[in-house]
Amino acid sequence: MDLRAGRMSRASLPNKVIVKAPATTANLGPGFDVFGMSLEHPSDKVTITPISKDIKIEVSGLAADSIPTDPEKNTAGVVAKHILHEFKIRTGLMIKLEKGIPHSLGLGSSAASAAAVAFGLNRLFELKLDPKELIQLAAKGEIASAGFEHADNVSAAICGDFVIIKSYKPLEVVHLKSPQNLDISIAIPSIPNKPKKTEEARSILPKTVSMEKLVYNIGHAATMATGFALSDVNLIGKSMSDAVVEPARAFMIPGYQEVRKRALEAGACGVCISGAGPAILAVVNSNNTDASEVARVMERGFESAGVNADTYCTRPGKGVFLLQEE
Repeated sequence: MDLRAGRMSRASLPNKVIVKAPATTANLGPGFDVFGMSLEHPSDKVTITPISKDIKIEVSGLAADSIPTDPEKNTAGVVAKHILHEFKIRTGLMIKLEKGIPHSLGLGSSAASAAAVAFGLNRLFELKLDPKELIQLAAKGEIASAGFEHADNVSAAICGDFVIIKSYKPLEVVHLKSPQNLDISIAIPSIPNKPKKTEEARSILPKTVSMEKLVYNIGHAATMATGFALSDVNLIGKSMSDAVVEPARAFMIPGYQEVRKRALEAGACGVCISGAGPAILAVVNSNNTDASEVARVMERGFESAGVNADTYCTRPGKGVFLLQEE
């Protein structure tokens, strides 16, 4: 069977690829739809195998029952379908998603699936796509979860570390390394997970923004980017403040203000909602503060609001990578 309009035979390509894609966080306070960062933990494992026809998706792992296997409704399937069409690849695919990233909690679960498939198919069919092209393809998968293309999470999942989406048309992404002493504490409250949560979280945002709030966010966003460029964790944390999006979303997370207050008192450099939430993320300077202690006080903060929470510690991680090919 010939692929890519007859330019390459199946025999010359791998029979299967297995890739690993990281969780990510977006916004980081003032960088709505602009900032993204990969996380060392957790991650997804994705196996892609050519089959005779159609795209089939199997999901296992965390919240597998809540993730659609219809290729039209799964970010992995949307990306796969687009790539097969775009490059005239005449084959089917079996995509097995082993989810280690909790779904719909603000940790880039859908982006990991999209990034993994874009990266995996690039390897499987030797498409020779660069990171920018992979990001553009992976962003198309976000239509299935968020209702539109956005690149903050998928950029971080592909590039690793910290990314800035300078522009969407044309797509321009700036990639910066993270400081070695940047640790992260994450608290995930046990609250009902609404369908189309990301769309709802966007629908409540203000339609207009005052000049004062605009200036505030630009100043904090510029300073955060400078903090990453200078490897200054304290500066990054101090910049993690938002006058527009988080105030509109805070009510969706019971205990948000108390969790934030306690984390800062315990030594966190900054605190924000991770993506659309409800996970809350704290940035910690590991030279001065124990991230596990910050996580503990975040858990107690949620408990004070009558909400149980799971917590863990991680740090910025690398982008999607190949685990195995056959």
